[in-house]
Amino acid sequence: MPVYGKEEHDREMAEKAAATIPADLAPFSLPERFASEDRDGFAKGVTAFRDGDFYLAHDLWEAVWHSYSPGDRRFLQGLIHIAVGAYHLQCGNRKGCRSQFRKAADKIGPFAPRHWGVDVERVLEGIRAADPGADGDLHPELQLKHLKGVI
Repeated sequence: MPVYGKEEHDREMAEKAAATIPADLAPFSLPERFASEDRDGFAKGVTAFRDGDFYLAHDLWEAVWHSYSPGDRRFLQGLIHIAVGAYHLQCGNRKGCRSQFRKAADKIGPFAPRHWGVDVERVLEGIRAADPGADGDLHPELQLKHLKGVI
C-alpha cells in the first residue's frame, strides 16, 4: 500500500465510505442496540480490513466505538488495534506493530471463543502468526497473509 499525504487519504476514505455495504458480512452478528449508521460503519470497516486498507478500517471502526458501552467499546478497540498494527506492519514499523498487536490481544482475548460472530481465537492466532518478532527480517507481505480471513 502506498504511503501518501493526509489529503489524498481523506479523499480516498470518503470515496470508499460512500461505497455500498457488502451484502455478505456473515458470520458477523452485531447487537441490535447498534444504530444503523454504526452497523454500516462497522461493515465498511470489515470490508476495508479485508481489502488490506487497514488505516481506513481503523478510521471507520473508531467512528463507531465512541457511542457504546465499555464492553462493546473494548471489543471494538481491540479490532482497531489489530488494524493499526497491520498498518504499522505494512509500513515496516516493527515496534508499532508489536505494540498494537499486544494491546489487541489484551482487549479481545477475554471475548474468546466467539463474539459478535467473530472467531476470536482465530483472530488471536492470526495476530500471533503475523507478529514480526523482536528481531529478524521484516516481510510484511508474508506476515500480513496471516490476517487474511480472520475478520
